[in-house]
Amino acid sequence: MTEFFHVITADQFIEQLAGFPRLGSETVPLDGAVGRVLAADIAALEDLPEGARSTVDGYAVRAADTFGASEPLPAMLAMAGEVRMNQRPQRKLDKGQAVYVPTGACLPDGADAVAMIEIAELMGEHVLVMSDVAPGTGVVRRGEDANKGDVVISAGQKLEPRHIGALAALGYGSVRVERRIKCAVISTGDELVDIEGDLTKGGGASVRDVNSHLIRAQAEAFGCEARLYGICRDGEAELADAIQEACAECDVVLVSGGSSAGFMDLTKQAFKRAVDADILVHGIAVKPGKPTIVAKSGVKALVGLPGHPVSAFFIMIEVVRPLIRSMQGLGNEQRPFVLAGLSAKIPSNQGREDFVPVRLSSDGGKIAADAVPYKSGLITLLSRSDGYIRIPRLAEGLDGGSEVKVFGY
Repeated sequence: MTEFFHVITADQFIEQLAGFPRLGSETVPLDGAVGRVLAADIAALEDLPEGARSTVDGYAVRAADTFGASEPLPAMLAMAGEVRMNQRPQRKLDKGQAVYVPTGACLPDGADAVAMIEIAELMGEHVLVMSDVAPGTGVVRRGEDANKGDVVISAGQKLEPRHIGALAALGYGSVRVERRIKCAVISTGDELVDIEGDLTKGGGASVRDVNSHLIRAQAEAFGCEARLYGICRDGEAELADAIQEACAECDVVLVSGGSSAGFMDLTKQAFKRAVDADILVHGIAVKPGKPTIVAKSGVKALVGLPGHPVSAFFIMIEVVRPLIRSMQGLGNEQRPFVLAGLSAKIPSNQGREDFVPVRLSSDGGKIAADAVPYKSGLITLLSRSDGYIRIPRLAEGLDGGSEVKVFGY
């Protein structure tokens, strides 16, 4: 068991994620699968398409019959009928013939190209093709999209609309996905009031419960089912009762506040009291968010987040999101970023990794990043940033003009 406030690095935390098991899978209808994580490989049940089809409106031809064709000297082909949508051609295309095909229609045997209608002209019983076409022009071949038995989408893929379209084309009306993780969200603090509450309560020292809604929104953005368990006043027994209830109903319990090293360090004791949790981490060498707690009780994960909204926001990104991904069976995330030049120097203290929100601007095609001045409790400044940079733990800051990676939220 980790000693009290024994600080580890963010990378050392990532190494501990393997200790949290995946939660199993379930079958869901295709129309409810977007955003879910695929639990098993998806293979094509048949060739797709099952036969050659036209990708344009035009005339199915033998490409060789058009070689050398031009507007002054077009290829003259015998008109041999048409193929309608949802119709299998009954006749093979012979040399010197053309058949009209709309976009998506099946090609007759013998045809290996389609001359677009823009380069062809119907004249009585003949079709004049004004330009030669290469084999394969205007055609999608049998199995060109997928061959029977091919793995089209691999397990672990988070399903996006493009994947849903592919699954529909492959004939999958339902799919096996990782079970959606249920997250409980608990805020702690005597000073908290509901977001529509009276801030004058308690002599004007009250603050709105931002974290319940911020953390819930992030958890849902990570693909979880999130449930609010309300505000707990500063007291170990009350918090332990809420954690016990949340652990019984959810897979991950997120508690904001009460995780510092001072007098109000309630979360750690409450985790132990509620579910006899093993404290894996108490302190991560990052700013903001150093007093983070990560605990485990059976297959349940418990995270003590800082009370300041900005700190909680970054710990959700850097700690909770990797935890959720690991429990969903997803690998390490390659986060997208843009490269930018720092507009001014940013100081930093060695020994912790700093997360600094920035605004992006463009001047002459170059992207510049300006640090957004913030303090842990000032959430609206964060909402006006475009992303954030990470200053390495052993650096003493970054100089103006330095090239940095700007990560999105």
